[in-house]
Amino acid sequence: MTSLDAIDKRILGAIQSGFPVCERPFLKVAESIGISEDTLIKRIKTLKKNRIIRRFGAVFDSRKLGYVSTLVAVRIPDAERIPVVAAEINGFSEVTHNYERENRFNLWFTLIAETRERIEEIIGRVESLPEVEQVHDLPADEVYKIRVDFRPPQ
Repeated sequence: MTSLDAIDKRILGAIQSGFPVCERPFLKVAESIGISEDTLIKRIKTLKKNRIIRRFGAVFDSRKLGYVSTLVAVRIPDAERIPVVAAEINGFSEVTHNYERENRFNLWFTLIAETRERIEEIIGRVESLPEVEQVHDLPADEVYKIRVDFRPPQ
């Protein structure tokens, strides 16, 4: 495990939420930490390379933007074929997550699309794959988001 110094911890605290929307957001964050913009960008790249940061990007509320979403569970009897099906599924830009599971339904993915019809079209194409035995569409009745911000000691 890579050890984090005090600057790395302050960077993680500053960028995890509330990232500024302005012409030079990295400069603004860097100034709040007391480092240069170049240093901030280099450290973020290093944190990503070392897999401390898994993803760096905006998170949108898809429902507020007019999108629909669902969770899909897929049964693939021959577990050796999961990578083939996963690759097909990942070809859809509407797929946000795709996970293999140790379960009868051994591949789960989420879809966010502009319309319910588009979701149904994608699910239909997944159902038609020869490796797929069964598909369950599991749209959420309610959405629960747990927000956690980790604040390093000052």
